[in-house]
Amino acid sequence: MRGLRALVAASVAVLVLSGAAGACVCVKEPMSKRLDEADAAVVGKVIATRKTELRGQPQLLLTIDVQQRVKSRGLQDPIVVRTPLHTSCDVHVRRDRTVGWLLTKAPDGTLLATACSVVGPAALVAAGGEPRGGVIKVVVGLFILGLVLLWAFRRLKRGTRPHLPGAPAP
Repeated sequence: MRGLRALVAASVAVLVLSGAAGACVCVKEPMSKRLDEADAAVVGKVIATRKTELRGQPQLLLTIDVQQRVKSRGLQDPIVVRTPLHTSCDVHVRRDRTVGWLLTKAPDGTLLATACSVVGPAALVAAGGEPRGGVIKVVVGLFILGLVLLWAFRRLKRGTRPHLPGAPAP
């Protein structure tokens, strides 16, 4: 009787745990690390889909209209991304929805994506956004500093002092 209970318990455990084993497992890492590991990252909308096969495996080709490039060199607009089809890692994105894409390049140069590649656009832009205008801020700051120093030296050279009530006369 105990052996039968143990066998039933083991069978139930195998059935429960096997469902999780077949699921798509995404790595829980900070967005900045995921962005560093990705070959390309963009924010955009899916504008077209097409089913195809690669070595007998069903694939889905997504055409993405890029709205913002976060990490990409030499990518055309729009881009074509290959995703698996009929697996636990299928990409399910509505066409009218803007999402972030963390993409990987295949050896043949094709961009690849899975369900784990789809991220929030705001989080992706925040993680990959470089501070803009750093050089111009320094130039403007130096220009203002130069004007202030020029004004101070001209006043010093002329010897003009502000007339303050109660202050001693020069």
